[in-house]
Amino acid sequence: MNESFNKIPLYCRLAELIEEQINSGILKKGQMIPSERELCKIHGMSRITVRMAIDELVRQGKLEKIQGKGTFVLSKSIIQNLGNVYSFSKEMDKQGKISSNKIINRSIVSADAKIASHLGITEGEQVVFIERLRCAEDVAIMLEKTYFVKEKYEFLLNIDFSVKGLYKTLEEDYQIMINRAIETFKATELNTVECRLLNCPKKQYGLLVKRTSYSNDKIVCYSTIVSKGDVFEFTVKLES
Repeated sequence: MNESFNKIPLYCRLAELIEEQINSGILKKGQMIPSERELCKIHGMSRITVRMAIDELVRQGKLEKIQGKGTFVLSKSIIQNLGNVYSFSKEMDKQGKISSNKIINRSIVSADAKIASHLGITEGEQVVFIERLRCAEDVAIMLEKTYFVKEKYEFLLNIDFSVKGLYKTLEEDYQIMINRAIETFKATELNTVECRLLNCPKKQYGLLVKRTSYSNDKIVCYSTIVSKGDVFEFTVKLES
C-alpha cells in the first residue's frame, strides 16, 4: 500500500474499496452489502468509520439505505440521449429497467406567473397539476411536476396512470403525440421534501430540468423534474 493511500482518511479508503467492488461487479446492483458489524470485523475498523464510509457512498448515490432491511447497491446511471424527444417509461424499457409511477398530488391549481408564461395562458388561470414520483426497479429516481391547461386537459384528473403512463395515455387514447420539447438544465440543491421522496440525505445536490412539451406547434404541458445528481447520464450527438 503506497504512502499517499495511507494518508487518506480511513472512511474514505473503505468507501473506495466498496466502490471498487461495485465497479468490478463483486457487489451487484440490488445486492445487500454486509452489515456495519460485519464490515467492522472484515476491515478491522470502528463502527463510526464504517458508518461514515457508507454515508459517503449513499451521498454519492452508490448505495441506498432501506429502513429495517439493510444497505443496497444502487443501479448504474440511466443513460439518456438528448437528441430525441424521450419518454421515461420507454427509456426504462430499452435499458431493461422496470419503471413505475406514484402519484403524489393531482389537483386543480391557479397558474402563477412562471407557469402561465410557459403554458401561454393568463396568470391565475386554472391548470391541472400532476406530481409523480418516477421509479426504476422500485428505486425512486426523480420527482416530476407537470402542468396542463384545465380547459383542454381536465380529463387527466380521472385517469389511472398505474395502468398506462401519462404520455402513453395522451398518445394512444387521445392521439396527442408529443414530438417537440424545449428543456433547460441546472444544478439545484434538493429541498427537504424532495430528499425525503427520493430517499437521499439532506442538502444533496441534484439536477433540475424544466421542460415545455409540444404536439406540433401547440403547447401540451410544462414540467419541472428533479433527480439526484448521479442518476442520469446525458449524451448529445454533435455533427458538423
